[in-house]
Amino acid sequence: MIKSGNYLYSPQPDAGSSPDRVTSGLVSTANGVLVDGLSNYAGWMGSGTALTTVRVVFDLLRDYPLEQINIVMNSQNNYWGFKDITVKYRPEAKLGYYIAARHVRSGTNLNYTVTVPMANATARYVILEIRRTQQYQHIPLTEVEVYKGTGEAREISTDALTATDLKAELSKDALMVDKYGQWISETWPGKVGYDVQLQLEYANEAAQLATTALNLAKYDAYGGIKSMGKYAATGFFRLQKINGKWWFITPEGYPFIMKGVDAASLWEAGYKTPVNKADGSPRAIFDELPDKSLYSPAYTNDTNGQYVSFVVANVMKKYGENYEAKWEDITKKRLIDWGFNAFAKWTKPKGVTFPYVQVLQDPANLRRILWTYDVFDPESETIIDNALKTQLQAARSSAWLIGYTYDNEAGWDSEIVKQILLYDASSPAKSAFVDFMSARYNGDLATVNRLLGTGAASFAALKDTRVDIAKVPGVDVSEYIRLASKTYYSTIRNIIKKYDANHLFLGSSVVPTWRTSLDWDQGAMAYVDAFSVDSYTQNADWIAKYAAYDKPLLNQEYSFGTSVRGLTYISAPTKTESIADRGRAFETFIESQAANPLFVGSGWYSYYDQPVTGRPDGESYNTGLVNQQDQPYTEMVSYMKEAHAVLESLHAGSAAPVATAPAPIMIEAEKYGAQLGAAIASGSTGAQYIGALKPGDWTAYANVNLTGMTKAEFKFASDKMGTLRLRTGGPSGTVIGTLNIAPTGGLQTWKTSQISITPTAGVQNLYLTFENAAGDEIGNIDYFKLLAS
Repeated sequence: MIKSGNYLYSPQPDAGSSPDRVTSGLVSTANGVLVDGLSNYAGWMGSGTALTTVRVVFDLLRDYPLEQINIVMNSQNNYWGFKDITVKYRPEAKLGYYIAARHVRSGTNLNYTVTVPMANATARYVILEIRRTQQYQHIPLTEVEVYKGTGEAREISTDALTATDLKAELSKDALMVDKYGQWISETWPGKVGYDVQLQLEYANEAAQLATTALNLAKYDAYGGIKSMGKYAATGFFRLQKINGKWWFITPEGYPFIMKGVDAASLWEAGYKTPVNKADGSPRAIFDELPDKSLYSPAYTNDTNGQYVSFVVANVMKKYGENYEAKWEDITKKRLIDWGFNAFAKWTKPKGVTFPYVQVLQDPANLRRILWTYDVFDPESETIIDNALKTQLQAARSSAWLIGYTYDNEAGWDSEIVKQILLYDASSPAKSAFVDFMSARYNGDLATVNRLLGTGAASFAALKDTRVDIAKVPGVDVSEYIRLASKTYYSTIRNIIKKYDANHLFLGSSVVPTWRTSLDWDQGAMAYVDAFSVDSYTQNADWIAKYAAYDKPLLNQEYSFGTSVRGLTYISAPTKTESIADRGRAFETFIESQAANPLFVGSGWYSYYDQPVTGRPDGESYNTGLVNQQDQPYTEMVSYMKEAHAVLESLHAGSAAPVATAPAPIMIEAEKYGAQLGAAIASGSTGAQYIGALKPGDWTAYANVNLTGMTKAEFKFASDKMGTLRLRTGGPSGTVIGTLNIAPTGGLQTWKTSQISITPTAGVQNLYLTFENAAGDEIGNIDYFKLLAS
């Protein structure tokens, strides 16, 4: 193990052990906690202002051939952990970095080690980039073990870098994508290698979809399902309750569930990526950018710089002359084939006619309060009216428009009120709060002062007085938020109906758990035709929050993602293990929503993946139905097609949800949460396993969902007879499966074997226990896998 050199953190740890916690600047490998072989650690506490990514850069002081890097991250409890780690390296002579690996955390074990093979790559500098799952997660870093490979280290031409120089290393780029925008550090079946491949894929898909069209025997022109009966046709979309369940009714009078997709335009801004850094210098992350002359439509500029869309460039390469019309034809046929029937939020193709939702954006010149605006500002209504008038008038005759949402993910909660109470009388919202309190307490200034802990001489003076929200009775905060909500939603509804009385007001797409409150949401119900959320969750539990209001509900943004090909998932609830699992998660989720009588539709976010190199705000999520090379995720959309086919019947109550077998759960044996007697060992390839397993020893694995699991598969090696038992409840708990181990031919001769396990519901702690009649060790265990039939 290499123990020479220095390292530097960004940001500095605010938890853990000294000297790393207390030292600013360089840390000597000889003195720091990351190479001491002990339980000392560096840590970063999560908070509402915590950085998403923490980084550590090492100067090894020589160019070393490297065998592997082990990163140990031992968590104190479940509040600690990480989302993923990217390991980058460069030899001294190179200007930019290479990416060795991006590892995504799996499982829930508190003790976690990441092993990155380096294959004798030469490096002087190594960078770790560690990302949180969410801002409040704490990150631990216990050890970083860098192992020398074969060959001699090369002397360097420069001295050890200073703290300033080493920090500058963190701003250097690493090569990320090839000329098609694909993650350069991984291969996979179907990865695009040449333009002709794209063109052949177009020809094949066009042939497969040649006869695809909406089935007008089953659906009306808008996607309404004819078998559900015909109702009053108004020429526009409307809402109606039928047999206790809410439905959209199409312009022709047929029931309709919106099965939408978001951001479906070829020109969607979220699919582009910056060409340059903030300082204007080129991002050295592209192996090759699209030719600016041949693919000029792929390039755009704004005041923040230049951008390139690999989506546009790849579509141009794939479809050739008249590329946009050909792409629109394929896109429409894909969506029909997969069972989608609408464009939900954000952009849509110019030449594809589907029912759609139009997002009305709040004007930029409104008086802002944090993430929202001052609804009590007397100028707000005029500003909004002027901004929306033309859009509303232009769309009011469209039969394809389902309705409008206004603003996005920007409700009011106590944080907004807290901020308002710090303002002075120049704030309309602060004045409105004081007026509200005055009216609420019958103009009794003494009572209001006593409640608020203030000593204002008048209500006018109170408007200029800072108020601590902790002193405000909770019920008053609640009622003030409701008042703000009613003001907001009534204003928007009045403006919409003033210029367009034909279409629905679908709310403002709040996130039920973020930047809103039930008070705000409740205030909307009297003014919206349907209430929209963006719920990136695993099930339809979000609906229960709104069940009392009997208001039609839409989920306008959701998706599931996996960490492949340089991309990652949005958040823990949206994480899946594979592309096919994305489809399974969709099927379960969409059906659980559709079974609710309030549900009237949803919008999958989004049509394409985000760019590996990050959209303008840095997001790079695996959210697409289609990757940025215009290749559909066929393993996923096959599940979507099945689910969409039964959605209306499910909502009507005449079909049961399609039973989806849970995805296999893979558990590395050495990733235990607790153990007695077991030892971790490494094979010749560096792979780890557990051994020294004697009778009475056990290992435990926390929070494993056994629902639907009927089999367990073990990979083991042994030179003895023995018995392994899979238990719940403890080392002496209920046996749910037994594996009889026979000699495999040696402790490095591995075999896999499946056993049946007793069906067990819910999340359980699992235990492996070991038995041998002679008291001998029974061998080694590499992993076990839980499977459904």
